[in-house]
Amino acid sequence: MRGDGRPHCVIAADEIEREKSVAKDNFKSQGGDAALRSSDVSDQVVSQVGKAAVEILKLRQSLEESLATAQTEDDRETLTSQVEMAAVRAIDEQGLTIDEYNDVLSAARSDQELEERVLLACKAA
Repeated sequence: MRGDGRPHCVIAADEIEREKSVAKDNFKSQGGDAALRSSDVSDQVVSQVGKAAVEILKLRQSLEESLATAQTEDDRETLTSQVEMAAVRAIDEQGLTIDEYNDVLSAARSDQELEERVLLACKAA
C-alpha cells in the first residue's frame, strides 16, 4: 500500500488509465452512478483485474525508466503510446473490456472488501 492507503497496482492502473483516456476518447470509463459492490464481482473477474493491474504496473515502471532517458519529446510520445497500447492489450488478454477493468478499480476505491480482494489478486498474480 502507498501513503494514501491504496494498493500500488490500483494507483498504477489509475495513472495508465488517465493517460489512455487522454489519448483514446473512445476508451473512457462510463463508471460512476451504478457502482459495483464486492458481492457483484466474481472471483474470476477480480483475478483478471489483478493480473492486468500487475502487468500495467510493470509497464508504468518501465515507462518511467524509459522516459528518464528519452532525449526528445517525440521519443517520449512514442514510448507513452507504446505503453498505452500494451496496457490495453494486458486488459484485453485477461478477457476484460476497458470499462469492466475501470469499473472494478473504481468500485474498489469505495468498497474496502473489493479493494482487499483486488489487492490479494495483485499479490497472487
